[in-house]
Amino acid sequence: MSEQTTDEVTMAVWKAVLEAEVQAFRDETLRAMNAARPGHWIEDTEQVVREAGARFSRRALEQLLQLRIQAGEGAFSPGGPRGVGEQRAAGGAAPDGGGARDREASAVVAGRTRNLRARR
Repeated sequence: MSEQTTDEVTMAVWKAVLEAEVQAFRDETLRAMNAARPGHWIEDTEQVVREAGARFSRRALEQLLQLRIQAGEGAFSPGGPRGVGEQRAAGGAAPDGGGARDREASAVVAGRTRNLRARR
């Protein structure tokens, strides 16, 4: 079993950050179910639930990535072998398409999604 490092996201933090997203998913799907015609529950809710689930998944990943980035930045020591002034962001040239950490996680996810679609 591996030991937790300081740049890992804890379950307590993850749950707290996701609470609003979980509530939004529950609210949207419950409204859809309550608005469904009698006898047409699946037909009237399936697409709404699928789209709400996709949005939830995307936002959950974006937020988890952002937490991981923030945790990693907290563990980073800029006083390494090269001084702070000498360090440069990878820009878009990094193999994973990453770059400066000033980008939101949603931009990283969107970029990767575009890259995956382009390969197909």
